Amino acid sequence: MFKKLLIVLLTTLFYTVTAENQLTIAFGSCFKFYRTHDTDVFQRIKLFNPKYFLWLGDAAYIDYMPILGIWRAEQNETRVKEKFDITNDDKYYAQFKKSVIIKGVYDDHDSNENDGGKFNPLKESAKQLYLDFIGEPKDSPLRQQDGIYQSFYADQYNKILIVMTDTRYNSDKYTGDSLGENQWKWLEQQFQTESQLIIMTSGVQIMHDDRVGPETWFGWSKKRLYALIKKYNKPIIFLSGDVHYSEIMKYPCPHRLGQNLYEFTSSGMTFANYDHIPFVGFIFQFLFPTTFSNYQDHYYKSNFGILKIITNDQHSPIRIEFETHSSKDSSIVLQKTIQIEELQKQYYDESQSCILDVSIKQRQWQNYLLRINENIIIVTGSLFVALLIIIFLIYNFISYISKFKELYNQIQKNKQKIKQE
Repeated sequence: MFKKLLIVLLTTLFYTVTAENQLTIAFGSCFKFYRTHDTDVFQRIKLFNPKYFLWLGDAAYIDYMPILGIWRAEQNETRVKEKFDITNDDKYYAQFKKSVIIKGVYDDHDSNENDGGKFNPLKESAKQLYLDFIGEPKDSPLRQQDGIYQSFYADQYNKILIVMTDTRYNSDKYTGDSLGENQWKWLEQQFQTESQLIIMTSGVQIMHDDRVGPETWFGWSKKRLYALIKKYNKPIIFLSGDVHYSEIMKYPCPHRLGQNLYEFTSSGMTFANYDHIPFVGFIFQFLFPTTFSNYQDHYYKSNFGILKIITNDQHSPIRIEFETHSSKDSSIVLQKTIQIEELQKQYYDESQSCILDVSIKQRQWQNYLLRINENIIIVTGSLFVALLIIIFLIYNFISYISKFKELYNQIQKNKQKIKQE
């Protein structure tokens, strides 16, 4: 009897395991900041056999930086095309796109204006050249609409919908609108589809609201997006780029949405914050409160993202596995597994307290004080060293002034002596 039960159990387990299928999607952003950068990152991504690769911004840096920190738009369309060709002609990317479906949205540097938006005078020409870059047909509807927002089913069963938003073409910092009215209407239509999972992408991060530095959706636009999520309660995750590091974020107040919400960021395929900011992890502790993620949820070196959607024998998504991989050696540096039940409709209670009710300024100051307390020795030591440097500079300044006065007085004495002679 026991033997028969064991056989039944093993048989059931075997069919349960084999019934699972996997859809792999790769994504990344910020490629070849240094245009001569030699990289094999696409050869590494290819080993994961993704069906899709999603560009989430800065596939090419078509603007330029004549002075450190000052960006200028590239006025010459021929030069813009040449800069896109730097990415297109990368030997590993050229091979990669033969076997992988390429989709994408631009961010600021591949739409030709740093932190640009609605008022970018070159946005239409940049849009057309970007669509050329990702291989969009000349008669594509994307070429006629106000931006390159788009959606498509990632599977043949219309269960998994990828929704790619354009946060540049109509982004208006004066009104707080990240998308523009046409795109908002289109976005609500995506929530009304029969899909069982929405993977929504954005060139800039969506969730965070209390950080110093990185761009994010405007506050008004966040509220409108969250209102759509509350209205339809469809399982959804966010993918984003832009920031030159990878991160896993979770919305801190799921009871305000009626469901859990995650955002996965992969940015800095060949150039990340670690490459140009000393002590980046330590510095960002002070600039990034832990409202949406903890420090172990960040990776500051070059990386790419892998998203695995596991489906059952009914082709419905049952699990999401996110991994950030090092661009250098493909090792897993961040990972998160989410069961689809976590993203489905749960309890809703708007009256329950939420960290987001605390003002942004207050959250930032609480974080500063907490970080100073945690790193009191380092902070005290740094202040002491800074004080010593200031004292040293002041001492040397006074010393140089004194020596200059002595020299000046000596010159005057010599002049008087010469006159007397």
